Amino acid sequence: MKRILVISLLLLLALPAGVAGAKDKAGDETAIRKVFADFADAWGKDDAKSMASHWAPDGDIINPTGRRANGRTEIEALFADEHSTIFKGTHITFSAGTIRFVKPDVAIFTTDYDVPGAHMPSGSDMEMKGIVTSVMVKKSGKWLTLSSRPMSPAGAPMQ
Repeated sequence: MKRILVISLLLLLALPAGVAGAKDKAGDETAIRKVFADFADAWGKDDAKSMASHWAPDGDIINPTGRRANGRTEIEALFADEHSTIFKGTHITFSAGTIRFVKPDVAIFTTDYDVPGAHMPSGSDMEMKGIVTSVMVKKSGKWLTLSSRPMSPAGAPMQ
């Protein structure tokens, strides 16, 4: 009987921690999605500096064409270049996506994106759709993008 009482007490003590952990996870998911919402807002303003601010200082990106940028300075330069040409005056939207926590301070976020009205080098409009997978890290209580891989599926090759 004493053993059952001790086990029951331990379970009751563990319950609030589990509930708090679930609330923390939900809060972190909301914060990660807010990073992307704020990024989309900066995108719509062609604000490369603000877009890059959502990356960790040592973050990186490889865009759908294979262009790489390492660190905020290079990431900002990549966005500034893209938003002076192909993405100038466009907006981006993201789906709710999925978030998978690797550790409490590391998550993988995969979401669909859509950029209507992008401009081809010829000047004609095109719509870019794709998937982006980002490794997110929580530093000093703030979620940042560590590594991002947006891609535009080309479809399976014909056999």
